[in-house]
Amino acid sequence: MAKSLSGIIRLHKWQVDEKRRQITELEVMKEELEKKLEKLLTDLASEQENLAKSNVIDINYANYASSVMSRRENLVASMTEIDVSIENMKDELADCFKELKKYEIVEQRALEREKEEQKKREQDRLDEISLNLYRENHKRSSS
Repeated sequence: MAKSLSGIIRLHKWQVDEKRRQITELEVMKEELEKKLEKLLTDLASEQENLAKSNVIDINYANYASSVMSRRENLVASMTEIDVSIENMKDELADCFKELKKYEIVEQRALEREKEEQKKREQDRLDEISLNLYRENHKRSSS
């Protein structure tokens, strides 16, 4: 029984590892988006400073600012989607981990039963040997 469970346990361990890897990938993607957002806002602030220092009015700034705000909204929306995906993936990970633990517990109990059965067989064998020795000694003493 324990041997048949080892394949199932290996599969569930792989699934747990796969979910963890996917969560890590999503977290890395989110970090990259956060860096892009930070750079975007830094660039906007820099552009605003340059515009404030300049005596020339830049008519393209309004388009640039609008573009930055649109990109910012897209980045924030993407980060929100990733957050939702991470939470869903964590729920899936928890479910996979519970399944893995169930099989590990079943395997452990099966191994313990096998050990107990082996101990019982060994004790029965020793009892049989002791009984046979007793009978032999009793025959010798009776004769």
